[in-house]
Amino acid sequence: MASDINETHAPFSALAEWSGRTLFVTATGEVELVNSPQLEAVLDQAVADGPEILVLDITGVTFLSSAGLAALVRTDRDATASNVRFRVVADNPATLRPIQLMGLDQEIEVFPDREEALAAAPGL
Repeated sequence: MASDINETHAPFSALAEWSGRTLFVTATGEVELVNSPQLEAVLDQAVADGPEILVLDITGVTFLSSAGLAALVRTDRDATASNVRFRVVADNPATLRPIQLMGLDQEIEVFPDREEALAAAPGL
């Protein structure tokens, strides 16, 4: 029995929008193995666009898998290599807890909201 592939995937979206020299990427839904490449593609393009600061807002993400965490690590590495400051906004247990459990909050700048991510000193 064949099923529509979209029926087996959790809803996910990622939208990029500029505000001055800052590029915001807002992700919503579940970030898991099947759709983490979609998030990574948006983040890769965001880094390539060369913002001063790239802010990934995952407050609307309800599940963050190891594949999603790996996308954050790769984006942080690529952003650093491109002189882009990468910051993540995460405030709920579905996103913040996995980041903390893996110790990524020691490597990646994580903030509870967009305002704090923007207000943080450069290169914090």
